[in-house]
Amino acid sequence: MKTSPNTLAIRRITVALDCSPHSRASLDAAVAIAQILKAELSGVFVEDINLLRMAQLPQASQIERTTARETGIDAAAVERSLRMQAREAALMMKKATEQFRIRHSFITRRGVVPAEVLGAALESDLLVLGRTGKTPVCRRTLGATARKAVTEGTANLLLMRPGFTLQGPLMVLFDGSEGSELALQTAASIAGTATPIHVLLLANSPDAAEHLNTRAAALMGEKKQQARLHSIPWAGIPMLLQCIGMIDTGLLVTSETSSIMTKETVHELIEKLNYPVLLLKKK
Repeated sequence: MKTSPNTLAIRRITVALDCSPHSRASLDAAVAIAQILKAELSGVFVEDINLLRMAQLPQASQIERTTARETGIDAAAVERSLRMQAREAALMMKKATEQFRIRHSFITRRGVVPAEVLGAALESDLLVLGRTGKTPVCRRTLGATARKAVTEGTANLLLMRPGFTLQGPLMVLFDGSEGSELALQTAASIAGTATPIHVLLLANSPDAAEHLNTRAAALMGEKKQQARLHSIPWAGIPMLLQCIGMIDTGLLVTSETSSIMTKETVHELIEKLNYPVLLLKKK
């Protein structure tokens, strides 16, 4: 891929794996990006130290799903289960990468899951993980690891969920800031030759919208024919969520830095948006 001074450089990708459907979607997306950008892929599975500690408590119990009976927790069985999941995650990664000959590695860490995942991604240009947690209560909101990656992580972040791929329509929030220019060019670089790229021009006047339109076309180069431009005024997150829902796109590409939204507002948008998101934090 040809790069410009304002194009995201992704050479190393870390993907968090836990054998869930969200994890599978994350791996598929990470492999697709690694293939496009010729990046190295590193997988990480974390043995949850809190789960292991809980299993060792004498009063710890679990409710069996099929019988609804309360039974004790076997700490040794929990340990074996985590090791088996780690092997399954490593095998899943091997199968996903070997057909494309992607350089890859896999590690197992033990500790508090969010901290360990972020630690594994410190030297990476992109962290990929599932948007939500495993438990039913988390399925409509960000999981603990995803939330920590959004608010405290330093790596660029891709939050995936099942049912979406990078081959589907993309969306970019564009306000003319340096961060939004990086987001637009990044979306253009990962989009397929027939992938629609919806560009939301956040402008509060016709003149501003026209300026953003011209600038967006210049930045997209040969991919400008795939652009679908939508001019909307910035009137807060509720209206922005409504506009995104009406377009019904796939992956949203946005920057953490904006001339219109604060970093905290961007984080709030990601929390409330039930779509996969590529959040750019650094070049």
